[in-house]
Amino acid sequence: MHPNQGWQAQQPQGHGPGYGPAPGWGQPLPPSVAPAFLAGGLWLLVAVLCFVLAGLNSADGKGIRQTPEAAVALLGLAFGRGFIANGDPAIVATYVAGGVVLLLAALVIARLGFARRVLAGLGFLVVAYYVFAVVRLTIDHGGTLIIVPGLALMLWLAAAMVSVLPPVGRAMR
Repeated sequence: MHPNQGWQAQQPQGHGPGYGPAPGWGQPLPPSVAPAFLAGGLWLLVAVLCFVLAGLNSADGKGIRQTPEAAVALLGLAFGRGFIANGDPAIVATYVAGGVVLLLAALVIARLGFARRVLAGLGFLVVAYYVFAVVRLTIDHGGTLIIVPGLALMLWLAAAMVSVLPPVGRAMR
């Protein structure tokens, strides 16, 4: 008969590597919600930018002639007169984009995951438009007018990129 026969080996409880958490170490902390608030805050800035751009060009009935430096950053205006007749559809599109972004930013701050994905998709779509607008302005010798669309491009890109970061996704849970 073997001397260990019938005897059950006991494992150490909670001490050392591989046997669970060491004494004094609790469960891992839940992910921080700060990335969700950062993403939501960036989207709030995007919404404010949309409302400012549209508001600057819709006061006093002058339309896009009122502030041409800001008008070139309206969504859709770079498509030309054949698509956008007098600039009013671009003003409306910018107001609508600002409203949609504002609503979805509130949902991101409330940590609803689908809003982050919808905003990221919308953001990358608008970034593609602003790249087109900046290239078109550069080709048409409007080099001094690319400042506001360039800033809008950077803000939309920053908000969209932050929204797709993994810490923001973990903060949504």
